[in-house]
Amino acid sequence: MNVKATLTPKRVAGLIPAAGSGVRMGGDIAKPFLQLCGREILARTLDVFERSAVIDELWVVVAAKNVSACQQGIIKRYGFRKVRDVVAGGTSRQESVWRGLQRIDAAVDLVVVHDGVRPFVTEAVLQETLGCAAQHGAAVAAVPLRDTLKRISEGGVVEATVPRENLWRTQTPQAFQRHLLMSAYRQAWERGVCATDDASLLESIGHPVKVVSGLESNIKITTPEDLIFSEGLLRTPRQ
Repeated sequence: MNVKATLTPKRVAGLIPAAGSGVRMGGDIAKPFLQLCGREILARTLDVFERSAVIDELWVVVAAKNVSACQQGIIKRYGFRKVRDVVAGGTSRQESVWRGLQRIDAAVDLVVVHDGVRPFVTEAVLQETLGCAAQHGAAVAAVPLRDTLKRISEGGVVEATVPRENLWRTQTPQAFQRHLLMSAYRQAWERGVCATDDASLLESIGHPVKVVSGLESNIKITTPEDLIFSEGLLRTPRQ
């Protein structure tokens, strides 16, 4: 699937949730602040948005205890001028994004949400996702499943092979017309809907979400193995 769209001039805000605790990393340092080849993962992610031709402003959401460290150790240190503020997150990703979303001015047309620990997003994917959202209201980057899927019983026995046709792995960026995303969040709180990504909230209110082609390299760094793999990606010469 490859949805092509052109981003017409609009005011665009990037919302970067980075409030993860890093439990699966097994250390005391939150994932976004871990070093990736001499620079924090979050700093590498923000650099893509800072340099982007389509991003006007940025809002970063981190755990409350890390707000000052993020402001001083990353935003100020590296001179990220598009960052408007660092927001204290909540107890879940959904709550953290909502807190950041409420800070974005109503004059903003499009909001793109991107995980702070996905530093390999490209300008091309960012622009295509935003362009598609501008046209259709909501768009996500995703990649088709390549592995064979098995449904397993509680006893660890294969029950069935699940057809993988039309199954995609959702990534970020996920982009939305701001008013639609705000409406989806408000309705989610009213109905007690919880989701692990923002597109699910649009789906829950019946709004279609378009898919654009993501990249296999656009990984979310959540484990020590991911960090090692990411270091290899950075050290591999680009073609």
